[in-house]
Amino acid sequence: MWSLKKSIFIDRRVGEVYQFATNPKHWYQWYAGLSEAENLKGRGGKSTSMDLMYFFFGRSLELHLIVVENGRIEEGYVWRCLISGAFDGNQTWKYSPVENGTEVQFEMDYDLPGSIFGKVANTLYIKKLMNNSMEQTLQNLKDISESD
Repeated sequence: MWSLKKSIFIDRRVGEVYQFATNPKHWYQWYAGLSEAENLKGRGGKSTSMDLMYFFFGRSLELHLIVVENGRIEEGYVWRCLISGAFDGNQTWKYSPVENGTEVQFEMDYDLPGSIFGKVANTLYIKKLMNNSMEQTLQNLKDISESD
């Protein structure tokens, strides 16, 4: 299992960033490579589930996602999900108030089966692409959240 951790500061109040970012109807607008949700059941709260396509490394990967936690922690919020399908994983997003803005912390643990990319794929290259994809995702969230 691989792990990925990233964070970014967004110049917007924590409640506003959290409300926008946890609404699955908006994800395709800022999450790099993600399609609009299909078979959506829920609005992003606990037990929300959906099917998604994730476009990565020239392939479209079918995924199923279920939200396992969404709520307040301390002064901020946490959102957590489980992913299954073309690869298995989990994501945790934490939204914390910092200096009149929001710190978004992202963590992901995932398994990419060799069958997705074949034996030729270099795992270090795939890790680098995942890292770049998440940097772009966080930057997209920042750009949209900070726009008026």
